[in-house]
Amino acid sequence: MSPSGEIPRICIFGDGAMSRRLQAVARERGVTVTAVFRGDDLRSGRPRRRGDLRGADVGVDFSGAGTVVENVRRAVELGLPLVEGTTGWPNAWPEVESLVLNGDGTLLHAPNFSFGMNVLFHLLEQAADLFEAAGGYDPFIIEHHHATKADAPSGTALRLGEILLDRLPEKDLLQVGAGQGRIAPNQLSVAAVRAGREPGRHTVGFDGLYERLEFGHSARDRGAFAEGALQAAAWLVDRSGIFTMDDVMRDLVARARQRRERGETG
Repeated sequence: MSPSGEIPRICIFGDGAMSRRLQAVARERGVTVTAVFRGDDLRSGRPRRRGDLRGADVGVDFSGAGTVVENVRRAVELGLPLVEGTTGWPNAWPEVESLVLNGDGTLLHAPNFSFGMNVLFHLLEQAADLFEAAGGYDPFIIEHHHATKADAPSGTALRLGEILLDRLPEKDLLQVGAGQGRIAPNQLSVAAVRAGREPGRHTVGFDGLYERLEFGHSARDRGAFAEGALQAAAWLVDRSGIFTMDDVMRDLVARARQRRERGETG
């Protein structure tokens, strides 16, 4: 939540399936959506003025990779904190980072906003350290999304791979897809499936000589991402700088610890 404890008013960039689900969850939670900037608005350069945002406290972007830089630029110029939920733009990161830092802006970005997946990120860090110490286990990643998803592998799969590469010295390269023949020992295999209407399923495994351990996360509905984005928006109010969901999660844990120390419940 925001330092003030208030639920912020949000505006939304994008009009795809994720944007529509976010609008629905916002209504269910009593969150005011001040404006939705659709494809034509974004292509024509709106919002151009702070007044176009009609009182929004935070912007949430679920548009497309091609509009991320301009949306960030617009938000920074207008002094609007932005939750960036669009994936598939790693090459644009240096420009985005420069825009936010040089413009004294506020950005929270993440490859996945679901609470469960962000827990998995933290668990995987610990698991990778243990398997690296034990030796003899080969990691892999499998992700499955709907047939219309634009990027492959998913931003979430890339983040899972990044965690493993950071902690497993014998792996230093992602090998995406079928590849050409045998995989090299230094490669981490990542399989991306695009079929049907699956909103998001990720599996991370460690395959050993006598056993295999798997971590899995399935999003049954895009509402999981919408809930996390709203939580991130509430947390971002009155902050400045660049953040990720790691910052939100650390704050939640710290607050829970403080409640336990005070003997509070709930």
